[in-house]
Amino acid sequence: MRDHPAERPRYFDLLELAETSSDVLAFWLTGSRGKGRETQDSDFDCVLVVEDEVFEDWCARHAGRERGRTDCSVMTLEGLRAHAAWGGPDTWDRYSYAHIRVLADRTDGLCQRLIDEKARVPASEVAGFIDRSLDHYLNQTYRALKCLRDGLPMAARLEAVDGITPLMDAIFALNGGRLRPFYKYLDWEMASHPLAAGQDLAVRTLTLLDPDAEALRSLLRDAEPLFRAAGHGAVFEGWGGDLAWMRG
Repeated sequence: MRDHPAERPRYFDLLELAETSSDVLAFWLTGSRGKGRETQDSDFDCVLVVEDEVFEDWCARHAGRERGRTDCSVMTLEGLRAHAAWGGPDTWDRYSYAHIRVLADRTDGLCQRLIDEKARVPASEVAGFIDRSLDHYLNQTYRALKCLRDGLPMAARLEAVDGITPLMDAIFALNGGRLRPFYKYLDWEMASHPLAAGQDLAVRTLTLLDPDAEALRSLLRDAEPLFRAAGHGAVFEGWGGDLAWMRG
């Protein structure tokens, strides 16, 4: 049940606190509101970064979901550095930092820089990440085509659908290490922040939701030159003679 619409969301109190308290290092909105994609049903998801010595006290007083549809996370600067670290258990949450702007900052821009870094694949990891994602996609295409060959259309569909995420990962990362958006934001992301390379291919990836053999092969044939031109040809070569069969 939603709070009474006349109630002032606690977010505004937290923003005022962030702007006036020396304990607060930074404050921002995350979620849909942080990206400017809010609806009338959107909560106010926000983050307070505070000094180490007051962390426990601020957690006790301000963390969690309270009145006015506000959910506040409290962390230290080191906690921010550690959250969604590449290769960690919450790497999946890095897209939460995309298109986020700090609203109050006493770190001389450090928090904004950390946010911007988290919103991309680390530069040193991009090539390997694309290779692994691309190989995963090729594996799912191979498995889906075998299922179709064997008269198993439902199994083929499930295998093909599992190829959507790695192919999207590879396409977005090809564009300066960008992260595949949460699917809630996919249409908005591609409309508002178009991909310089592979935009049409990303749209066509959705044909894997209900593929036939030609759709699978056509997508592969169009993906291959894009990734080869970017230096990822070895992934395709690794499939040996199976690649020609997959191409059709």
